[in-house]
Amino acid sequence: MRTFLISSLFHFSLYFSTSNKVFLLFSLILLIALYQHLKKLPLTLFYVFLLTLPFAKGKGIDILLLDKKYILKNAIFNIEYLFPFYLSSFYLGLFYLHYLRRKLYFKNKKIFISKNNKVLIGIFLLFIVSTASNSIFTMFDIPVFLSSIQLVILLSIFLIPFILHSLYKKLDDFSMVIASSTLFQSVWLILQTINQGHLNKDIEVFLFSNKLSVTSSENSNLLRLPGTFFESSILGTFLLTNVSILTFVFLSNKIKDKKKRKIISIASILGLFAILLTGSRAIYLISLLLLLIILKTKTFLFKKKIKNVFQTIKKHNFFIPLVIIGILFVSPYLINRLGSSNQLFSKEGSGTYRIQLSQYSLRLLEKKPLLGVGLNLSPYYLATSFPQEDYFVDPSHPHNLLIQLLAETGIIGTILFSIFIYLIFRPVIKNNFSKYSEFHLAAFIFFLCAQVYPIFINHMEIISYLFLYLGFAAHQNQIKQK
Repeated sequence: MRTFLISSLFHFSLYFSTSNKVFLLFSLILLIALYQHLKKLPLTLFYVFLLTLPFAKGKGIDILLLDKKYILKNAIFNIEYLFPFYLSSFYLGLFYLHYLRRKLYFKNKKIFISKNNKVLIGIFLLFIVSTASNSIFTMFDIPVFLSSIQLVILLSIFLIPFILHSLYKKLDDFSMVIASSTLFQSVWLILQTINQGHLNKDIEVFLFSNKLSVTSSENSNLLRLPGTFFESSILGTFLLTNVSILTFVFLSNKIKDKKKRKIISIASILGLFAILLTGSRAIYLISLLLLLIILKTKTFLFKKKIKNVFQTIKKHNFFIPLVIIGILFVSPYLINRLGSSNQLFSKEGSGTYRIQLSQYSLRLLEKKPLLGVGLNLSPYYLATSFPQEDYFVDPSHPHNLLIQLLAETGIIGTILFSIFIYLIFRPVIKNNFSKYSEFHLAAFIFFLCAQVYPIFINHMEIISYLFLYLGFAAHQNQIKQK
């Protein structure tokens, strides 16, 4: 419980953050408080990294690829590449600095990685090498090289569970950190909705200077608020992956403490209501899929678990008013959002936008089929490769992870990345999808979200979660093999 209280106090303090320096100060206080409680520095650094990860606050290397005045049409913003150094990167660096220091003093302190996971890591290293080699064949060698460094950072996040192997015994603290982050983002979004706009606090970020990220393409009167993320779809992905973990942990009784279970259930319910307020229709569908996956899992004794859930709701009277208030609060917004779904595939609907963007991105693959145009370069080539054609899409990253990989890393990169993903889920597939961990579920849900939203290394604050959960899933596979 103390982990949850410390995490929640940190989140509350961010309301009063006025700059990166103040944010850093609050995070250092968090570090001291958590260390006093946990007494384990690697675990403390990991949790501070996890708590600061959702916030895109810090510095970065910004490289202009193409000024929007040189884009013939549909130019919304300059095409730039950003190599971010957010505050979470600082704590990730401290985590590895501590690990290397320990390894230097205790030479027998090795990471135990099974043969299967060594193959997995080797495949991802080949993926990094194949993307880095693109810097030889492009005029944008520095952005492509820096993008490859970002992949190395993602690999380092993937390896965290293996480094924490001996310390990471229980889900309690991890679940409390996830619950705290979920509650914070949910409450922040609710406050933004009540305020009918951003709260104008330092921890909020904007994708465009004119705040285009808060409007709906089919309904200009409908606000789509993003919490403290760049876009509402990114917030929806964050919330749904966290809710999937919390729901799994709750239903599987992995945590017995009643107070912690109450916190997990409240965070899950508020998270689900907040998902509705993001206005992300694809997230709505994936949420329904998540519900079906959980209900159909043989691991859960379906009738018994549902009965337990209703008994819990009956026992704790505050749940029923909470649910009723939530339904009344989100219903007008939800009806308004779903009411514009008939325009999804209209001439300028978001569905049509995604289809056109995918079509033109795949045409980039025709130009460089083996290695692609280069990581993070698809917006530039979409802006310059089809000047005479009639299309309305702005030059953006493809709103589909696999299509983005095909356009930017080619057939070789896409195959390597697909093998990497497949090997992590292979044990689950072999068991007819009946046995999986909360991390397999979260990674799968995230991967589905990434097929409809542009969330790859152009948004390190969210893609890092995919690699963290993939790392935990691979680590779970290793434990079960013993």
